[in-house]
Amino acid sequence: MKRTLKRSLKVSVLMGALVLILPYLAPPKLVLRFLPKDVYEAGKDHPAPSKKKQLLGHLLTLLFCGYFLRIMKENADEIKQERLGFGEAFKRLMVFLYVEKAFDIIVLDQFLCMTSGYYKRSYPETKDCAGWHNRGWNNKQQAARLLLYPIVCGVQAYLLTNKAEKNDAVYDK
Repeated sequence: MKRTLKRSLKVSVLMGALVLILPYLAPPKLVLRFLPKDVYEAGKDHPAPSKKKQLLGHLLTLLFCGYFLRIMKENADEIKQERLGFGEAFKRLMVFLYVEKAFDIIVLDQFLCMTSGYYKRSYPETKDCAGWHNRGWNNKQQAARLLLYPIVCGVQAYLLTNKAEKNDAVYDK
């Protein structure tokens, strides 16, 4: 479980670093689409970075996605290797996703977006937008993800533990 928690924190920190540098490497329409609608509308015409910077931004995003998939595979391999039951596998997968989601909501959404003014400095044309004062701007999306995670983790835990049980049954014969 400690390794799972550590992996989730690593993913969270790397995601945070990526979110911090993307305003300098990605087109505003891409960065601002995750923020309140009036902020997006006010900042979408902000000058885009050079094509080289955008390419670097896409490359870093792809590297992060690859790292995230590798970490998910490590979690799955560990569950299979330790021959965990469904309940323990489910718990580990949930811890991984919920730690990452808590970081997303608390650090990225509430602190970075709403409290620190980081994006206001990157996109000054958005400084007077009302959306910066609406802390519940993405509650529906976050709630949907939080409700979906147990289903995703349950299916993944079932597949990981059911395959291991079938393999055990074959070797026992």
